[in-house]
Amino acid sequence: MNARKEPNIPPSTSPLAPPVLTPKLDRLRVGENSQDQEHKHDQDQEQPHGRRPSRPGRTRGGRKPPPAAADAVPTTVRFDPEESSQIDRFVLELRDDAGRRALDKAEVVRELIRMGMEHEPTRKALLRRLR
Repeated sequence: MNARKEPNIPPSTSPLAPPVLTPKLDRLRVGENSQDQEHKHDQDQEQPHGRRPSRPGRTRGGRKPPPAAADAVPTTVRFDPEESSQIDRFVLELRDDAGRRALDKAEVVRELIRMGMEHEPTRKALLRRLR
């Protein structure tokens, strides 16, 4: 009988072995001792670099966050190809002017409708356009 020799697989790499949990470790900073790392880590926690502090009550810049996909009522607005390109450029300009990383047409439409409901001069201007 030929006995087949099984390769010696360490238990942590075997697909049948339970996962090995390791503690979360901070990045290693070269040239600093542990006290300097702790002090720097505390400073990082206090002030994130490159980000403005968020304003309370604001999510993505609009008045309300968009609805979750499961709760959303889909609405379709159709544009001809030329008008669609103009609207895309306008939304990109709005995004840049607002200093936002992302802005979609649905959010712009939601805010425009809310403005019409809340701001009487906007409502009157819309009525003039629709007549």
